[in-house]
Amino acid sequence: MPLAAQNSEDDYDESIRMPIRRLHPEREREKARKKLQQELDAKNKSQQTSDDAWEDNNQPKPKKDNRRVVGKSALPQSTADKSVINELLSKDYSLVEYLPAAPQPMRWKDDPIRETENELLMQVSKSSPQSGTMRYMPRDVSMSRTENAFYAYFTTSGGQVEPLHLRVQYYADDPLQFNDILFQIDGFDYRYRATSPRRGKGTGRMIWEESDQVAVAANKDLIYALSHAHWVRMSLVGADGTKHVKMLTEKQIRDFYSILQLYRLLGGEID
Repeated sequence: MPLAAQNSEDDYDESIRMPIRRLHPEREREKARKKLQQELDAKNKSQQTSDDAWEDNNQPKPKKDNRRVVGKSALPQSTADKSVINELLSKDYSLVEYLPAAPQPMRWKDDPIRETENELLMQVSKSSPQSGTMRYMPRDVSMSRTENAFYAYFTTSGGQVEPLHLRVQYYADDPLQFNDILFQIDGFDYRYRATSPRRGKGTGRMIWEESDQVAVAANKDLIYALSHAHWVRMSLVGADGTKHVKMLTEKQIRDFYSILQLYRLLGGEID
């Protein structure tokens, strides 16, 4: 049995083969178009790279400015730094002039008592004018009507503290008949009224005047100022306006302080 001849495309005439090869010609056009596009893309990329290189090599580079700008600084670019800058700029940097407070006259204060009773008693004279009574006065003064003096004192009776007294003693050959006493304490004025002073005749031409009154609430500022002062100027004002002026010594001021603190320490109050 003869073998069947196998057909080969090459055996056909070209005019017959072409239509068989070109059954889908659009596929070949699409391939060609893609290939062309790839070549164009590659060419454009190569040209762009070349142009960039030319610009980098031929363009003059800007010179670095090394000059220092005074009064300016580059602002930080971060949000946090900008927030800090804005906060600093929003603050009020105007200068405020603070003046010292104007001096004021002293007022009564219930200051703590830092001294012990024994320490205060060393500065005070203690005597017993009568049984069961103890009198506390500054040292080196007495109630003699032949001495000029101004001080505070108090007594205790049966262990109870009695009111604080302010005592003024005037002894001279020129009667004053004072009632008002003016004080200038550290530059501020205080007034004290002697409501019932006593007067009498001493030896020869001498006369004496004295005021011994219980301290009341209206006297508290004066007493505090006398016991805490740096300097005190005291004026006894006579009936005709004449003034007997005296500067208190440092010891007299310290005596007021010691008597007042001891009086408070033992339970005394000024009502």
